[in-house]
Amino acid sequence: MKFLSGQDYYNVEGIDLLPFNLEKGDTKYLKSDNKEVFDFVGFVLDEDNLLSVFPKHFYNDLELKDLNQGKKANLDDIKLLFDVIVKYTKEVSITAKATKYIGEKPEFVSDYPFASFFEVYKYFRHYGIYRESNIEIKPNAHGSVAWKKTIQKAQVIVSEGNLVFSPLFRKKKKQQNVFLSECMVFVIDHTINSFPYFISLPKTGYKSSSFDFIKHREYTLQQLRQINSKTFKDTHKKLIAHLISFFEQYKKSPKGGDIHIKINYFDKIWERMVSTYLNRYFKCVEEVSNSIIFDTSFVASPFRFEAKEFSIDDSSHQFKIRLDHHAKQDDSIYIFDSKYYYSVSDLNYKQFSYNEILRGGISKSAKIYSALILPYNCTCSNLHFSLSPAYLGDRITGTKIIEQYLNIKEVMQTYILN
Repeated sequence: MKFLSGQDYYNVEGIDLLPFNLEKGDTKYLKSDNKEVFDFVGFVLDEDNLLSVFPKHFYNDLELKDLNQGKKANLDDIKLLFDVIVKYTKEVSITAKATKYIGEKPEFVSDYPFASFFEVYKYFRHYGIYRESNIEIKPNAHGSVAWKKTIQKAQVIVSEGNLVFSPLFRKKKKQQNVFLSECMVFVIDHTINSFPYFISLPKTGYKSSSFDFIKHREYTLQQLRQINSKTFKDTHKKLIAHLISFFEQYKKSPKGGDIHIKINYFDKIWERMVSTYLNRYFKCVEEVSNSIIFDTSFVASPFRFEAKEFSIDDSSHQFKIRLDHHAKQDDSIYIFDSKYYYSVSDLNYKQFSYNEILRGGISKSAKIYSALILPYNCTCSNLHFSLSPAYLGDRITGTKIIEQYLNIKEVMQTYILN
């Protein structure tokens, strides 16, 4: 396997993309910088090559160069990104469809039915491989007596005034593998074998069937649907539904042989991950250094951050503002906005307006702490905006906005562990 790595909004130059069948929209041309950049986060892979496109600023320039020259491996990072994508798609959809549409735009696209696989694996983890029980009745066997069969078949002997049946027929549950079991084994072991860099779950330990479920996909689906029509237990019906979903979505050679696993709007994941990080580690805002202080020894932050809407308009439009991360404690209000930006060069007018709007509804002694939270390959901060004294009016202090950069790898790890 040849491993290649890129980053969202990062130059594709120097990365061999010939083995991959990239789709329209996977890259875009930046006229201002005269370069072609990646425009997604995720993976494109075939049997011999894996292209991993990480979020903005996941690596610094030297790290990315070393990766593509084969000087270092990043298998842990590949698995981390995959785990983040899987967790997010499960959170935003109870059914966790492999291709999930949120709103009007395709946010997550996968050519492989990972969601169905994880549901099948969940069943396996709780119940093991599906088994069908048959009652076997034999004479002189071990097990409880099958009196009806014994009375019908056994010879009756009268001994000292008692009726003795010989032989005694006994019943025993016999577990046997069925088509459903073999389907489960295939779905689990085939997926784990196909994606060892993504999935580190143990395989079933069962011998694979000689039957080719993929080659005979239509027959497999026909059999599963027939079994489903005769099944009544909810847990088994759910298992069958996920197996059917797996084979319905499975494509032998999608997009010329490549498998695409892509997040087209990683800003939604960034917002969710930042929320997790704030509610776990946020400690305070340090005004001297203009930075947010985090304490990674915290199990949970003493602050509670949540998205919040404010109705601010009395006109017929009824306009509202929505804050990504809002918290309030005593006379302090915290309004943070997660920004999945490559760089910041212009004043964030939206964040400035949030400060000015909310200031009108609080006491003069109250303090508003405002920050843009951005991804980077280390944790650092910068002052984004500080209102000039000439425009303070009767206020003692003016609006100040911090640019807080978080180590995106640490934020992703926290999200997975939370």
